[in-house]
Amino acid sequence: MKTLKEELYNVCNDVAAVFPGWRFESGKFKNKSLKHSDLIVHLGFGFEKNTTPVYPSINISNKRLSKISKQILGVDGYASSVSMQVIAHMLSYTPEELRTGFWIEKNKDGPRLRDGVVHSVESATVDISDASTVLIAVMKDAISFIEGHYDLSSEARMLSGLPAKYTTRHVNSPYDQNEKMKGVMLCLVHLLYGDFDFVESYRSDAFETIFPKRTVELDKIIAVLPVLRKRFSETGSVI
Repeated sequence: MKTLKEELYNVCNDVAAVFPGWRFESGKFKNKSLKHSDLIVHLGFGFEKNTTPVYPSINISNKRLSKISKQILGVDGYASSVSMQVIAHMLSYTPEELRTGFWIEKNKDGPRLRDGVVHSVESATVDISDASTVLIAVMKDAISFIEGHYDLSSEARMLSGLPAKYTTRHVNSPYDQNEKMKGVMLCLVHLLYGDFDFVESYRSDAFETIFPKRTVELDKIIAVLPVLRKRFSETGSVI
């Protein structure tokens, strides 16, 4: 008998085939049709026995950003990352009761235990037999957001248009594209198209954020600015 993970991964492969240019790998839907960036819908699976949560997010992985981030910070990062839970009010295909996340069960009608507590939220639970329909809806919402919030006509237009602008579903879900590591990655994005002033502006007290800034990473970027400025003036690129 197949495990839930095996069954669900088979379903996801079938779902990916519905959308031209997309494929399913390593728990994510990916579109690699752009030369400079990968479009990713991460599903947030966390399998435990016969159940898994689903908390989708929309991400863009830019190849040059990954390279410079690894060079300066020693880690990779996304050019953009948006939780679909935060934009639940903007979704139109995903069933309303599932827009802030849901569970997929191998047998919805069977006994369900999570952390020793019986799960009784029926409206947010999907049986594996219905997973295809729901995940197709999730993908339609994700692709709609991508098409409406990113200029993919060129790498330069995409990068200079970041961060994605949107409203959040609730005051307790703040707009976080300038926050924490996302703010650090945004600084690196600015470097890619020759804006060397942004990182120092972002690092300053004048640029207000909700959460404390990642000053260690920001200072690493600022430390190499002279080298990057020189390289950009000579070659037109920081990499």
